[in-house]
Amino acid sequence: MEAPIVHRSKLLILRNTLITVGSQVLGTPLAVFVSAVTARYLGAADFGQMYVAWMIVCFGFLLVEWGQGGVLPASIAQDRSVAGSLLGTALTWRLIATFVTYGVLAFGCWLLNYSHDFQVILALVVLQCGFQSLSNGCQDAIRGFERTDIGAYAQVGMQLLTLFIVVPTVVLGGQVRGVLLAQAAASAIVLLFVFSALGRVGVGRLRVDWETVKSLAKRGSPFLILGFAMTLQPNIDAVMLSKLSPETVVGWHAVTRRLIAPLILPAALLIGAMYPTLSRLYAEDKAQYVDTARASLRGTTLLAVPVALACGLYNDVGIAIFSKAGYSRAGENLQVMAVFLFLLYFSMPLGTSIMAAGRQRAWAVAQFACVVVSAILDPILIPWFQRHNGNGGLGVCVAAVVSEVLMVASGWWIAEPGIFDRSLGLNLLRSFGAGAAMFVVARLLGPLNSFVAAPIALLAYAASLWVLGGLGRDQIESLRQAMGPKFAKFARD
Repeated sequence: MEAPIVHRSKLLILRNTLITVGSQVLGTPLAVFVSAVTARYLGAADFGQMYVAWMIVCFGFLLVEWGQGGVLPASIAQDRSVAGSLLGTALTWRLIATFVTYGVLAFGCWLLNYSHDFQVILALVVLQCGFQSLSNGCQDAIRGFERTDIGAYAQVGMQLLTLFIVVPTVVLGGQVRGVLLAQAAASAIVLLFVFSALGRVGVGRLRVDWETVKSLAKRGSPFLILGFAMTLQPNIDAVMLSKLSPETVVGWHAVTRRLIAPLILPAALLIGAMYPTLSRLYAEDKAQYVDTARASLRGTTLLAVPVALACGLYNDVGIAIFSKAGYSRAGENLQVMAVFLFLLYFSMPLGTSIMAAGRQRAWAVAQFACVVVSAILDPILIPWFQRHNGNGGLGVCVAAVVSEVLMVASGWWIAEPGIFDRSLGLNLLRSFGAGAAMFVVARLLGPLNSFVAAPIALLAYAASLWVLGGLGRDQIESLRQAMGPKFAKFARD
């Protein structure tokens, strides 16, 4: 009986990953297009202001969500009968906390001497994030049923709505306020869709009780601390950059982050799909938990090299989408962030497996160490690069690389014994070999347009990886089984 159960667990993770990947394949190009149009029409200064406001609000909304994104899916996956109580209480908490958080953030920005226009931008971002937070709470509960299809529909729907609402708004001269109002409207529509899906999934009647409030607060605290640690660093980066560099430099950095986000998606999709299952396996079968965590790490290892090389070698592709005239200097940032991406593809699955094992506090300590690194390096590196290069954002990028080195080292130390083995090292060597082939091909194709050369270089990586044994029959057979007619039966059993 154990082998079929293990097989179904792997297929369930693969199924959820494929569903989410499908939504991202459809939604990511739309998101990049909307961001590019917005950046082109608003200009680097206004786009940078909007970015700083987003970073501040996302940090404040950690209090609104209070680590529930880690508690809800894991708790419901282990006991689905508590879904209605957990979600009802979580949504009530988020609604009340949104108003309190806005007051605190507005007062903090007043103390930091941000302008009145920035305060208006902040309020509109809070409005949109309020809708998104409620929607995310519903999606977290649905993930607890090990369902990712609703979230996938919401993802694609959000991108389509922003395409048809936000793009006309900015093209017709809506400026920052119009763009943010349009985004808030799109988020509200998505919230209505996700909320209507709760009954079909099996969440049950929503209810609120005091004991659940206390339980969510207690169990969410480690995730809250971890969230503070993870979000504080980019907030320090954004605020310091806005105070130590011109607004246009902040805009370059904002575009850098927008272009990095799609490159992170492959790893993010895998860990998002596997977290509830890893949480269940850690409670039920630790050996299978280790095997599944190790497999996810091997998978991201194969992706880390081509993603990082593409970011470093072909950053002009992304810059061209946003505007070479306004954001060409962001290419310098992307070259440094290529190293960051490579390291992130290891720290993300490590962090997910560590949190699924209930070691959030240890992972949070590592994150806070990174915050200390940024707090020390940013005030030194940002002015230095601004004086010598005219781009203080490079200082933020260098500090991010140093911090990520620390995160990977910490993850290796904290992770469950057995996750790291010889197969992982062999996978890494194969990826490096295929990466060397990709680099050589990229250099040989240097005279060609990057839009033509980049796909060829990526194909060279895939072909080299196949020759080196990194893409074997096991991986292809798993994919075939996932897409075959028996797949749905396995997933249901």
